[in-house]
Amino acid sequence: MSGPVRLPEGASTLAVRRCALQALYQLDAAQSDDATLVGTLSEDAAADGAPGRDIDRGMALAALAWEFRHDADRELSGLARDWPPHRQPLVDRNLLRLGWYELRHTAEPPRKVVSDAVELAKEFGTADSGKFVNGVLDKVMNGPVADRPEAAGA
Repeated sequence: MSGPVRLPEGASTLAVRRCALQALYQLDAAQSDDATLVGTLSEDAAADGAPGRDIDRGMALAALAWEFRHDADRELSGLARDWPPHRQPLVDRNLLRLGWYELRHTAEPPRKVVSDAVELAKEFGTADSGKFVNGVLDKVMNGPVADRPEAAGA
């Protein structure tokens, strides 16, 4: 990667992250590395009325988060010892992977990344998902910064 990635101005970050979560969920549920699956997910999101621009960015974000999922799972396992990724609900696991990827590999404002992840956890997860996702991503956000790009508005 040539430099920190940031969502373009005007993009609805929550809508992009919602699309990314849906793609990650389906990739994880299918245990698939098949890149063509992301294309079919784009069609599903479009049918739900999401703007094409948000869908494209969400699918790209999901593909990157999925590519780095093993790195995310390794770090997240140490931060949530009682709830390693294989024991987490699919929604929580993939929100944590997505949040981890953005906190470690993008220039998105960390507080916005965590806030959107918590909102999506409340929308799609269990009654405790919001608190769990917030707690773990807070540890990522406030942990070592050696691999984190500088983020404006952090």
